[in-house]
Amino acid sequence: MVIEYCGHTYLHEKIYEECKKYTKWSASHEASKFSDELKFRLTTLSGASMDRWEYLEKTRYPSKPSEYWWTVPQEEDFPTIHKFMKSFPKYVNPVVSKLGINCEVPPHDHGPQHQWLFNMSINEPEGSKTVIGDTVIPYKPGDIYKLYVHNNHYVLNGNEIRYHVLFRGGRYTESNRSH
Repeated sequence: MVIEYCGHTYLHEKIYEECKKYTKWSASHEASKFSDELKFRLTTLSGASMDRWEYLEKTRYPSKPSEYWWTVPQEEDFPTIHKFMKSFPKYVNPVVSKLGINCEVPPHDHGPQHQWLFNMSINEPEGSKTVIGDTVIPYKPGDIYKLYVHNNHYVLNGNEIRYHVLFRGGRYTESNRSH
């Protein structure tokens, strides 16, 4: 399995407006300046320990790294994400990504251990494509998918800035392999 549809939220339009108003993004090419909280959330999204941060800090996934940003959505700036999480408590430790027009996140995986994270589409610009394994994810704004990120995956962005919210997933062990 490479993806699993988890549902849809109509809150995506409000979240989109909050994303467009937000101004304190952290640029991916300046990872050494990330807050400890952002480092922790990015590193542990799919169940890794903080030992993986050194690798992530050196990795430059996007084709134009100055056009790829992250933030930890604080409630005062992103109240709608927090409203969503209160209604759906399995979605925790969010980070919001902002990818520039016509940028790409080249093919990569999160390591060989079976692992996943949750990814909520806020908007899907025309011409965007997200692929995991050989599967093109049929994202529509507000869709949430469980992505099995030990599989190779990449993003080609389209004609406007793209926003997604990633929530913590985990890694499979023998005790939870059936999930």
